[in-house]
Amino acid sequence: MSLDLKERTVVTQRELEVLKWLAEGKTADVISTILGISYITVNNHISNAKMKLHAVNSVHLVAKALRGGIIQ
Repeated sequence: MSLDLKERTVVTQRELEVLKWLAEGKTADVISTILGISYITVNNHISNAKMKLHAVNSVHLVAKALRGGIIQ
């Protein structure tokens, strides 16, 4: 079950950065420090990516991004 091209290209560059850090096991708090943005902004990026990829939680989001080739 892979993502179609539309789903692969729908995430923003910043959402992609957040996804990559999530896949490394980083928390939203740590990601906010790494990227120099607020914790709330990180959570907004995660929420937006979950909606776009139809994921129910962050683990599901990372799994779908990996399976869909959005992140490696």
